[in-house]
Amino acid sequence: MMLEQHDQSKRRFLQGLLASLGAGITTGLMSEKAIAAALTYHSHASKAPYQNQVLNKGQLKLLKVVCNTVIPTTDTPGAGDIDVHYFIDNQLQHCYDVQTHVRMRTTVNLIAQMSQTFHNRTFEHLQSPQQIALLTSLDTGLKPFSKTQQACFKQLKALICFGYYTSEIGASEELVYQAYPGGFEGDITYSGQRNYGSLAYY
Repeated sequence: MMLEQHDQSKRRFLQGLLASLGAGITTGLMSEKAIAAALTYHSHASKAPYQNQVLNKGQLKLLKVVCNTVIPTTDTPGAGDIDVHYFIDNQLQHCYDVQTHVRMRTTVNLIAQMSQTFHNRTFEHLQSPQQIALLTSLDTGLKPFSKTQQACFKQLKALICFGYYTSEIGASEELVYQAYPGGFEGDITYSGQRNYGSLAYY
């Protein structure tokens, strides 16, 4: 009974959080298929080395840093620390069509490309403020980023959030809002009670 109540509470939290991002971004994210794939992944994640499926190893390496920029390490592990990038790759394989695969690959490649264009360095080797600034520009659709690129990044953010908060650490330890250092203005008003997270972009 307690486990069922916990799962229901987690699901309500995710539904509320993801609803704030817009229906167009989160379509399919809370489907029964998506939830089943997420729970299956988390239950087997530590049992064997992960084999990439949709994203290549270089893209996954960059995505890990993106995950940790969106939900960074504080007194609890960040999204990249708990391998949410692998979760996203697995979720794409089992729950999304080829067109979405292409959009997510393109989004990761865009971040890599713009990092080189703006800073002549890989995204992984940028300073944290530079990483945040680049993703903030993409998140808000500032030039040179287009509205289409902005929408694709928002879908990627939703997957990061979904992966983190369906994990054991995200669900049991981190469900509390913390303002990201530096004053990034998120989309959710913090009510002051636990179980309403998160960091950085939400």
